[in-house]
Amino acid sequence: MGEKEDIWFMQNPNNQTGRNIFSVVAGVLTSVILFLLAGLILLLFIASKAKGHGEESNLEKDSDPISIGIIITTFICCAVGGFVTGKISTKNDIIHGSITAIVLIFLQAYISEFKFASTDIFNYLIIIPFTLIGTAFSIRMKKQKTI
Repeated sequence: MGEKEDIWFMQNPNNQTGRNIFSVVAGVLTSVILFLLAGLILLLFIASKAKGHGEESNLEKDSDPISIGIIITTFICCAVGGFVTGKISTKNDIIHGSITAIVLIFLQAYISEFKFASTDIFNYLIIIPFTLIGTAFSIRMKKQKTI
């Protein structure tokens, strides 16, 4: 009974596989929950600024800050999801971060009904570096912790 009994520290390949799958699921769920919260906040912001419907709404002047806010939100959500994936996974953190990014791209494409205009493709592809930045940050923290 001198060995650790916690499954997170066991070196059994089955446990590592389960943990790596869980890391991708946890990273995706973290990103999705943050996206949903940010979307709710953005919806409340837009609703508070709208003065009417259609051309009466006068949201043209707020479109640039909203677009910048969406890009910043995408960065934060994807980076946090990649970070969670990197912290939980056992090996090959970049591969698991990439899988998380691919799942997030698929979910984004599904939400936008698989549109492939130039802006949509940009929105899909921007997820990859943002997610990998969070994963790289978690790898760096793991290496510092072991030293």
